[in-house]
Amino acid sequence: MALIHHVVTGQGRPPIVFVHGFGCAHSDWDAQVAHLSPRHQTVAVDLRGHGDSPGTAEECSIERYGADVADVMRALALPRAVLVGHSMGCRVVIEAALQAPG
Repeated sequence: MALIHHVVTGQGRPPIVFVHGFGCAHSDWDAQVAHLSPRHQTVAVDLRGHGDSPGTAEECSIERYGADVADVMRALALPRAVLVGHSMGCRVVIEAALQAPG
């Protein structure tokens, strides 16, 4: 699968990566992105099977979600980033941090 859908906004360090919870989408973070993007690069993702990212139930797991977020971070060549999760997204950002510790 290609990279999951993600929206990059703003500039500045550290970048902030936002991960939504179950049944949600990247737009849940619109207020935070609007507030922080004047000073930080922000990345809001749609996890597999959510928002604009395709995916089947069989492809969805915390490990796969975390790998997808880590893949986006690598593809964007992000420096050390702040990962922010909501609900299930908290588990996903921990997994992403384990898979992309740099």
